[in-house]
Amino acid sequence: MITIKDIAAKTKLSVTTVSLVLNGKQSKIPQKTKDLVIKTAEELHYRPNQLAVGLITKRTKTIGLIVPDIRNNFFSSLAKGIEDECRKNGWTVILCNTSDIHERDLEYINMLASKGVDGILYCMSSDSDIEKFRECYNLLKMHDITFIMLDRSFQLPGLITAKLNHKKGGYLAAKHLIDLGHRRIACVTGPKHLEDSMQRLDGYMKALKEYGIPYDESIIVEGNYHMESGISAVDKLINKNFTAIFAFNDMMAYGVYKGLKAHGLLVPTDISLVGYDDISISEILEVPLTTIHQPVERMGAAAAKHLIEIIEKGSQDKPIPIYSPSLVIRSSTAKLKPTK
Repeated sequence: MITIKDIAAKTKLSVTTVSLVLNGKQSKIPQKTKDLVIKTAEELHYRPNQLAVGLITKRTKTIGLIVPDIRNNFFSSLAKGIEDECRKNGWTVILCNTSDIHERDLEYINMLASKGVDGILYCMSSDSDIEKFRECYNLLKMHDITFIMLDRSFQLPGLITAKLNHKKGGYLAAKHLIDLGHRRIACVTGPKHLEDSMQRLDGYMKALKEYGIPYDESIIVEGNYHMESGISAVDKLINKNFTAIFAFNDMMAYGVYKGLKAHGLLVPTDISLVGYDDISISEILEVPLTTIHQPVERMGAAAAKHLIEIIEKGSQDKPIPIYSPSLVIRSSTAKLKPTK
């Protein structure tokens, strides 16, 4: 590894002079000398030792990112937005995948603290209730790490969360199906203790109320945001009266496709289907999925930018914007056929 001493030897300048130039503290050094140091550093492919810099600045310019399931395109898109923003600002990201297990949330918080990260962007596991989340919250506070929640959260003092408007998303999904003539719209929700799932349900209920359609809890099935729960939800719904299904994420919608097919039902010929997330696979399915698009990359980038500014400036006055979803209509929904 090329060091400041190597640059000093080649330029025949002192180590102090080279260090001042490379650390931007060269106000009294002649421009010709500055140019020589910078040119030599580039020729030798000099890269600063971040560990050594961190000992001086008390910063590593590293952010930890904790997500529940990187296989889900929602989280990979989120990670891309975060990584792009960090890279733009000269920061790096350590990615931690918990597989939706709360105990791993705790393990990764401790690991990231031991690595000396300056902050954490954290989307909690879907099995986290308020008490489990409080464990993580207290652990982060104990380590004195600046952190921002991503999408999923509970209300606790001083908590900053990057959010999407899920109530609007749930409303758009239900309204689309109602406009197509559907009145018996089943739901496959996320875990009922999670705020983002309940907000989608609130939006769904708002649309029903707006159109004078009674809410029927018997066609509401709780899922866990994984494909398997979409399959099992169909088994629970199959003997109920419904003409459409709103799945609270695309992964469960894929399970609904499989579950309906196993029962000899086709989308949208027999049942219309709406998902949520608009992950990339949704548009290339045999029957492309109508879904709710979320500006996930933009939210991730905004969260990363906000966290970096808090770390560098000590505070951030402006809140993170709440991003609004939009409806993407594809082939999985159709007008309800009149009964004979």
